[in-house]
Amino acid sequence: MHATLLSVLNSLQQVIFEVTNCDTGEVQRIAGNSQWAFDLFPLLHQQDTIFIDDHTPFLQDFLIDAQQVWQGNRNNTLKSGFWTEVTDNQKELHLEATAIRHNDKNILLITSLAEEFKSKQNTLQSARELLLSNDRLIEQNEYLHSRLLTILKKPEQQGDILIALTKAIENAGFSVIITDSSLQTLIENSSTYSLFEQRRQALEHDEKPIDIIFNLMKSQLPEFDRIMNTKSGWDGELCWISPPSTLKWLKIALYPVKTELNEVNNWIIFTNDVTNIKHLVQKNEQLALQDMLTELPNRFSFWQKLERQTNEHKPFYLLYLDINNFRSHNEYYGHDDGDKLLIELSERITATLNNNDYLARIGGDEFAIILSDIENEHDCKKRLDKIFACTYKPFISTKGEPYSISVSVGAANYPKDANSVEELMKFVDLSAYSGKDNNNKNSIQFYSQSLQDASLHIIELEKELRDAIKYHQFELYLQPIVNLEQNSIYKAEALIRWNHPEKGLISPIQFIPEAEKSELINAIGHWVIKSACELVKQLNKHGYNIKISINLSPSQVIEENLFSFIHNCIKEYNIEPDLLEFEVTEGVLVNDYAIAEKLLSKIRAIGMSVSVDDFGTGYSSLAYLKRLPLDFVKIDQSFVKDIVVDDNDKAIVRAVIAMAHNLNLGVTAEGVETVEQLKFLKNNACNSVQGYLYSRPINFESFLKLIKEFY
Repeated sequence: MHATLLSVLNSLQQVIFEVTNCDTGEVQRIAGNSQWAFDLFPLLHQQDTIFIDDHTPFLQDFLIDAQQVWQGNRNNTLKSGFWTEVTDNQKELHLEATAIRHNDKNILLITSLAEEFKSKQNTLQSARELLLSNDRLIEQNEYLHSRLLTILKKPEQQGDILIALTKAIENAGFSVIITDSSLQTLIENSSTYSLFEQRRQALEHDEKPIDIIFNLMKSQLPEFDRIMNTKSGWDGELCWISPPSTLKWLKIALYPVKTELNEVNNWIIFTNDVTNIKHLVQKNEQLALQDMLTELPNRFSFWQKLERQTNEHKPFYLLYLDINNFRSHNEYYGHDDGDKLLIELSERITATLNNNDYLARIGGDEFAIILSDIENEHDCKKRLDKIFACTYKPFISTKGEPYSISVSVGAANYPKDANSVEELMKFVDLSAYSGKDNNNKNSIQFYSQSLQDASLHIIELEKELRDAIKYHQFELYLQPIVNLEQNSIYKAEALIRWNHPEKGLISPIQFIPEAEKSELINAIGHWVIKSACELVKQLNKHGYNIKISINLSPSQVIEENLFSFIHNCIKEYNIEPDLLEFEVTEGVLVNDYAIAEKLLSKIRAIGMSVSVDDFGTGYSSLAYLKRLPLDFVKIDQSFVKDIVVDDNDKAIVRAVIAMAHNLNLGVTAEGVETVEQLKFLKNNACNSVQGYLYSRPINFESFLKLIKEFY
């Protein structure tokens, strides 16, 4: 390598590697011998070929993203963005990586940005950038969070887990604490002791870091009780006065580690000291009170405004708004797109408000709104309609893809519901959480005492649902689906029932919505899939090859390992895949199109079929019918009910049947109860029907009898 070029690279604090194996992370140094590179990769002292591994986890993660560049057919580049590494000798490095594809060569360029970092710290722009990087701390936390979850959920001996956890967290540049379900610390890293200025051999009477954190949460978070009762995650900033009188600002992220039954096994707590950032912004009043991403007032500014508003003793409504499934959005589109969504949504909401209203961003995807001079729910709803309307227009991703969102809003009135800031915030938080709509629709929930009571009821219901799973209280009922051309039962829809030991038989409409909210729906869904496979096997033993159709909830569709679970069940019960069908709703197909398309393609690839349930009641978009891998459309019973007497329903059903057949899709009509309805459907080439005319949902033994009678 030419000496001049080498000198330039070193002065630019750059090291160049050729990537010799993308899959293993093997790279070979081409040029550059800056000291920071030897600190980051100690093996470079002895050899030029090294491996990028979990010793540098953020860089290892970037290599995965970079494969799209290196495995491409044209010259291209991809930048990692700024990140910080802490080396084995505790040096802090500020780095940026660039993946380069040039003339069939795969190049990794790593640059130290230490000087740029130092110079920018002394400017106002530095304050802005630090604030934005502070906003991204949660991104780093989520990365380590996923790594820790993988370890905690491995079926290893506890001792092995603790060793693995220690290795994973020790080099993190922020405090990491892992506790058991009762908040007793299992393990904490060195950064925890540095942050809280304690020694590992702390005296027994010293307050432990975990106690400090939770005491701060109890005293400063109105939503603390709700967070713990519902086993929710949380992230935000808290103020700690360290003895004797040092004030520190802590950015805290709290994550529950749950079993399939939604019981907490562990808590993971990340804590970052953001005091320096706070000191920087306090030099500029605007920055101190402003959210740097959206440029709205921040949480601190909002609390000041709310205090002033209550002191005026004039009625107003406080709204707490958050975006449904925002984390899933970030995981799919990326954090840059998430930021873009937050900015655009804040602009749209602002455009709907009056001059004396107030909007602030108080959390990651959470906004608070003060609607002034409103005294009753009717007027509040009229104002909310404008806010909801601004979400209906599709948002556009950075790649040009349109997508839709929905929001959940909690509302409380001053002074009717509460006359203190703390109670108002507590009540709107509870209302927003209780009002979340799992069908991805905008929802509003006003606070009431009955809401408090319902919240307690939900906690009790969740406990009963866990018992139902543990003690096998669920049962699958089957409703036959009849092929009209062959006049035979060729399929059956599986419908869950709960045999409660005290309340008797409970229909799914009474417990599935709460199962969705409590995150037990995936465990129940797994039970349904396994039970359906068992019923297929039993039907085979009786000589019947009847397909069973299973409903998938929105939460199941986005479940990461669902297809693997289905595939394993098919192998375990040794059944043919074409004897299973999965039903999804229109809302799932539209709101989670890309995820649904990936899952349904895998399902159909191994022989299972897919049906769109309740067609016509949702978005009814012809685009997804054409683009998605589907086999059947199910006409909702609301169109079948009056099909004999209502000309509009007749026209709709005829149109759906014709459209489906043109797309090579089969059609099933739900809710068929009369011979006249059946005759109309036969005359219009409907393929199959289900409904009370043939049978209600029945247990397996009764279903076997029905088959014998039918034939």
